[in-house]
Amino acid sequence: MKTSIKKIDCSYNLEDNRIIDKLAGVLCFEEPEMIKKSKEFWNDWFSNKIEGDKITIVTEKTNKDNKQSLIGVVRFWKTPYCNNKWLIEGLEVIATERRKGIGRTMVKYGLDILRKSGIEKISVHIRNTNIPSIRLHKSLGFVKVSLGAIDSFGEFNENIDEYILLLKETW
Repeated sequence: MKTSIKKIDCSYNLEDNRIIDKLAGVLCFEEPEMIKKSKEFWNDWFSNKIEGDKITIVTEKTNKDNKQSLIGVVRFWKTPYCNNKWLIEGLEVIATERRKGIGRTMVKYGLDILRKSGIEKISVHIRNTNIPSIRLHKSLGFVKVSLGAIDSFGEFNENIDEYILLLKETW
């Protein structure tokens, strides 16, 4: 089986709901009852109801029958609610594909796009109990800068911590 990573353009045709369905499936893989809410989120994300610059990276898996399925997504967001700083807004990999380097590869792919665009710094907010995510981001060079943080919509949350990575040419 083969995997491929690509950036999804936010200006795609909203009439084509297939990508929304696939993205919602990744976001709600473990909570299928949330699929409708997830589809609404993705429509808002791509239609710019959620303001700010955005980059969306996905990983697709091609099986033996050449059928493709979305297995991971990471969102990068320059949020107006946090002084227009760039955030890794969300990283999801379906449970059956975790611990295979997919999340790491997607994050690195997106960080490279940001670095090449001249972005110097990116933050990520991680729930302080999400040890796998903390380990992943620390291994990529992110450094913890706060206990508690202003979340991506501008509200303080004591259960998330902020980590920062300086995007240097050598990264």
